[in-house]
Amino acid sequence: MRVRKNAADLVGWDPILLWYAKAVAVMKARPITDPTSWRYQGAIHGYNPASDPFRTPGETLPPQAQRTKFWDRCQHGSWFFLPWHRAYLLYFEKTVAKAVSQLGGPADWALPYWNYTPSVAARTLPKAFRDRNLPDGAPNALFVQRRSPAANGGQPVGSAAAADTTSCLGKTRFINNGFVSQFGGPRTGFNHVGQVFGECESVPHNTMHGAIGGSGGWMNDPDLAALDPIFWLHHANIDRLWQVWLARPGRTNPTDAAWLTGLTFDFHDEAGNPTTIRAADVLNTAAPLLDYRYDPVATPAPAPPGPQTMEHAEPIPEMVGASPERLTLGPAAGHVQIALRPPTGPAAHASGAEAAGATRSVHLCLDNVTAASHPVESYEVYVNLPEGASPAAHSELMAGLLPAFGMVKASQPGSEHGGSGVSYSFDITRIARALQSRNQWNPATLRVSFVPHATEGDREEELQTAPVQVGRVSLYYA
Repeated sequence: MRVRKNAADLVGWDPILLWYAKAVAVMKARPITDPTSWRYQGAIHGYNPASDPFRTPGETLPPQAQRTKFWDRCQHGSWFFLPWHRAYLLYFEKTVAKAVSQLGGPADWALPYWNYTPSVAARTLPKAFRDRNLPDGAPNALFVQRRSPAANGGQPVGSAAAADTTSCLGKTRFINNGFVSQFGGPRTGFNHVGQVFGECESVPHNTMHGAIGGSGGWMNDPDLAALDPIFWLHHANIDRLWQVWLARPGRTNPTDAAWLTGLTFDFHDEAGNPTTIRAADVLNTAAPLLDYRYDPVATPAPAPPGPQTMEHAEPIPEMVGASPERLTLGPAAGHVQIALRPPTGPAAHASGAEAAGATRSVHLCLDNVTAASHPVESYEVYVNLPEGASPAAHSELMAGLLPAFGMVKASQPGSEHGGSGVSYSFDITRIARALQSRNQWNPATLRVSFVPHATEGDREEELQTAPVQVGRVSLYYA
């Protein structure tokens, strides 16, 4: 069984990373028409000939029918996000492992993952991805210039908020409930361009894509992201988080036939032969097809005290207020005031039950967020931040991050959802309760603030940000 190890624990040019670099160099030398080439593997995730940094005049691409079937197939903003990317990693890993073996490397080479969550030091891009040369002086195929300056400069990437897994691992369900995000994402069919995300895809997936890529890096563009070798270690970590989540009490994958077998994923194996796979085929990483595990192995979190009530019927969210007009965000902090009304529908019953000890959750939603070009890395979103106050002094009021990853592509008129952009949902129940306990929650109005956020070392570059349009800011009770 292959063992995927944490790259943050691999010192310097560990053999795992050295063989990875050598295999990537081999794949980069192959033509884009070869399904085992670096560029072909990247195009599976997304491809735009206008932005392809390696395109040459008169270059031959695979036939259109082949590109339609195998390219631009990544699943985002979907309950297929996790299984599709697990399958993508699987065949990529097999392709790299074959190249490693042919170069004389170990037959059991496995793709490492990058766990950037535990500490500031863990968020530093591993040295093997920052060095321009291999130990023998040859060019390093893992080095990419187009990343955030902080990433290649050896500074911590992003922030603790961008790498945080507390919210996604705390979700008890896989499938989103309307505007309320859960771990795995919304129920969809084929969905290449993300619009509404599951919690794991929001943070840390989207946020860390933006943190690594910065304003102009490949990792911040879905059509270029997989050309950066760190992409695969980032996604191996997302795949690992799926295992960690499942190890917690009460967490289960969907059992719907539409999820298990309703969509077929098309790939090529390590020999370049077409193959198909479904979500049902990638659920057990110990099965012969996948045959890998993570080191260390995820251990179940302790069950919370008291009776477990995870199987109750999900409440229906009710909107109790929304911003009056579209909001434009730029390089300075932006604010919007929302008038709230008492709930009159499903949440009104929850309100009555709340007095009897039941729980009502509060959710802040951002709809139709668009951008014509890459904006800042992300925005910090605050609830009821006092006017004139420093955001850094009120971290307890931060609802979360609004990432830029995928925003531009989802804003293009010809995109899957007609250029309607992306949407995000934040569970602010904790903030609302804390403000209520201090008599600082006004049920008639809500102030939402957006503060540009970037890695400290990249802030000067990010000041020239493109505007972001937020179609609607709304509050839901559930």
